[in-house]
Amino acid sequence: MVLFYDVTKAASSKQHSGLIRVSGRLRQSLEERLVDELVPVEWVQRKKSFQIAGSREKVVLTSSDHFLTPEVFSSDNRPGLYQHLIESGVKSAAVFHDAIPYKYPDITWPKSVERHPLYMRDLAGLDQIFSVSQASQNDLLDFWKSAGLDPKPEMDLLRLGADFIDRSQTEWKHQPGSLPVLVNVGIIEPRKNQEELLEVACGLWDQGYEFELHFAGRINPHFGKPIAKKIKKAQQAGYAVFLQSKQSDRTLLNLYSKAHFTVFNSITEGFGLPVVESLWLGIPCLTRCLPSLDEYIDGKSCVGVRNPGELETAMTAWLSDSKTLASATSTAADRVMGRWKDTVEPILKWKGSS
Repeated sequence: MVLFYDVTKAASSKQHSGLIRVSGRLRQSLEERLVDELVPVEWVQRKKSFQIAGSREKVVLTSSDHFLTPEVFSSDNRPGLYQHLIESGVKSAAVFHDAIPYKYPDITWPKSVERHPLYMRDLAGLDQIFSVSQASQNDLLDFWKSAGLDPKPEMDLLRLGADFIDRSQTEWKHQPGSLPVLVNVGIIEPRKNQEELLEVACGLWDQGYEFELHFAGRINPHFGKPIAKKIKKAQQAGYAVFLQSKQSDRTLLNLYSKAHFTVFNSITEGFGLPVVESLWLGIPCLTRCLPSLDEYIDGKSCVGVRNPGELETAMTAWLSDSKTLASATSTAADRVMGRWKDTVEPILKWKGSS
């Protein structure tokens, strides 16, 4: 039995987004377990069929095979794909990340807002859905109920891995200097709430606190430019704020190696990968209290905040008390976090390979 793994977008994407990261790490972990039974495929619209990724070899799906897509698209985006799955009899599944474009249309890219309701409707016809958090699964179930749908899929959760790198193959050390360095990772857009963090940071700089604030994330072409301009304007005004808009694992690792703590005050998330990756690297984190991150907030290595006032208080505590921050860092280093090799277990069980 083969597991065909959809990489239609990931194969050509130059973005370092969370979705692409999840797709890549899932693929890597599945390949390690399934070897030749994992076949990456791409949808070819003009042929209305799949081909093996990186080749022109057509793929024939059968009822003895399994198909999994971690990508986000609707039947309008890929006409004929869902019908192709049905006609082949293949056992079909998708990774569901979030309902954010549906729930928060005012702060989401318009194309995503337009696509998402149909995308979530389409998922109701698959055999299996793997949600990245209980919160995301609940949102999908609520949508199906409100839409009057009778969903077909079985439901399961994927606990996304926290291991940012393979330490046996990548040299990396956490070596923060004397000047506190704060890191915020995420696409530059209103949902990630960088403006709030910048305002709080400027207030602390004005009070005399000394630290650097680094934003790392590509700029959303629809919403991100005004935020990037504010960051640049603050830098020109003399504040120690920096924006790295071209991301790579190496870029992030360089920032993380200097980081005293990370800040993740996003308004909403399907999961919140930067938080668990920060903790896995032994770097404490301040995060917005989100349902998808409840289990990771321990009040010591990972502190939850609900508003700008609480964010300022938490930042002040770690910036002004080196012993408190050292204790938070030690706790983060000692935490046992989930790994990607464990993330794929529900998928392997579904395929019958665990």
